[in-house]
Order: sequence, then structure tokens, then C-alpha cells
Amino acid sequence: MIANIHNLQQEAYQYLIKSDYTQAANLYEKAIYKEPKNQSYYWHLGLLLLLQGQETEAQMTWMLPLTEVEAEEIECYTNELIQVLQTEAERRETIAEYSIAWAIRQHIREINPNNINNLLQLIQLSIKQKTLEDKTLNDWTVIELLKQENNLNLDLLQQVLQEFLENVPLHPATVEFVEACLTKFSHPEDCFWIILPSVMKIGHTLKNPELAARILELYLSIDAENIEALKHLAIFNQNYGNYSQGIKKAKIMLFFITNNIRQNCWNSFSFTWINDCWWILARNYFYL
Repeated sequence: MIANIHNLQQEAYQYLIKSDYTQAANLYEKAIYKEPKNQSYYWHLGLLLLLQGQETEAQMTWMLPLTEVEAEEIECYTNELIQVLQTEAERRETIAEYSIAWAIRQHIREINPNNINNLLQLIQLSIKQKTLEDKTLNDWTVIELLKQENNLNLDLLQQVLQEFLENVPLHPATVEFVEACLTKFSHPEDCFWIILPSVMKIGHTLKNPELAARILELYLSIDAENIEALKHLAIFNQNYGNYSQGIKKAKIMLFFITNNIRQNCWNSFSFTWINDCWWILARNYFYL
């Protein structure tokens, strides 16, 4: 019996990767007729119906076995269904079929709207397709879930943060999203290489130094002594006319540099930073 099930799944999978969804669905329908208690068949049949654009039929197929199990078993079976959908979504992502992967992940979201890793992947897919809307992060409660959720794929979070800042840096939720992401990194250097080039683009290329400054302020909340971040924050404050803050940040930067030199922790950048610092202070005092 086990061998027959394995052979059926292998045959159906071959039809699936050839996009012959009808033949694959026929196999699972026959399997259900023979073994109506095997929930796995329903998960795969529903997926195949979904891929044929039959969303209502897919949802009904998934619901059918759930009506016959005990309440305490529903979560287990639901997780099995999500795993089937996620496996196919991941396969589609590897072959750059982003619209299909997005559609599958939307159904995962409907089944479990609090699955933060799935939501991050949906954001990533939306960015790739240039379809991320202004209200999406709010509608999906992404910020709130990021603040609460500890079961995060941090590698995925890094990827999404980088793609977000590279592709939609002026999104209305940028500051909130960056703030929520930064709290999840125990080592600030893990995200500094994402933040710095992004704020340089936002502040200089996109001519939005105020937004660049706000993002750097958030970064400094987890890495307060980062001299490079302080330097650019002082410059961005100056560039949008916040001269008093530019002076304040330059003085903080100078304090950390001189303190490092006193502790013999200086390096080849120290004197360059000092020169930069005095230049920033001079310009801010001039405009103040």
C-alpha cells in the first residue's frame, strides 16, 4: 500500500511539474475514491484545483476532511495543508514563477494570517512583481506581528529588509517597518550593511535627507557608538536644515572618536573621522 501511495504521488508530481494539472488531479480523485480517509490526497487535489483557477472548489476540497476530525486534530491537519502549499510555493519561487507563488501564499495567509514568515515572503514576492501597495503592511498587520513574533526566519527578514529598502524606500510604512525589523537583530552589524547604502540612496539620490536621518536614528538605537552612522546622520540633519541636531550628533561622534584614541583603540580611519567631524560642525554652526 505504501509503495502504491508513493508511486501515485510521484506520478502526480511529474504531471504537476509539466503543468498538466488535470491528469494530476484525476490521479488524486481516484486515490480519494479508494482511500477517502487519507487527508493528504485532499491537500494535493485542492492545490491542483487552485492551480487551475478553481479557488472555491479548492477551498471546499481542503475543508472536506477537516469536518470529520476532532477539534484538537484540526491544527495538526491544517499545518499539513500549509506544508503542502508552502512546498509548491517554494518550488515556484525557485523557477521565478512569482505570480503563482504569490497566489499560493495568499491562501496560506487566509488559512493562517499570523504566519509572519509567509507574510514576509508575500512582501518579497510583491516587491519582485512591483505590486506592493501602500496599505499592504497595515492590512496584513505585519508591523504588529514583527513586534510580537519570535519565531522569525532572520535570514529571510534580512533579505526582505534589503529588497524593501532597495526597491520601495519611500513606501509610507518604511520607518515603521525598519524599526520593527531592527529590534530582531541581536548583532547590529548584521543589518548595518543594509542600512548604510540604503540611507545614502534615500538621502542623496532620492533627495530625502529627513527620511534618511530618521532611519539612521533608528539604527543608532541598537548601535549607539557607530561612528559612521553618526557621521552620516549629522550630515543628513544638516542637509534638511536641522542644524542643532547636526551639531549634537557631530559632538557625540567626536566624543566616541577621542575616547577610542585615549583607549588606544584608534585606527586608520580615526583622523579622517576627526577631520570630517570638524567639517560637519563648522558647516552646521555656519548655517545655524
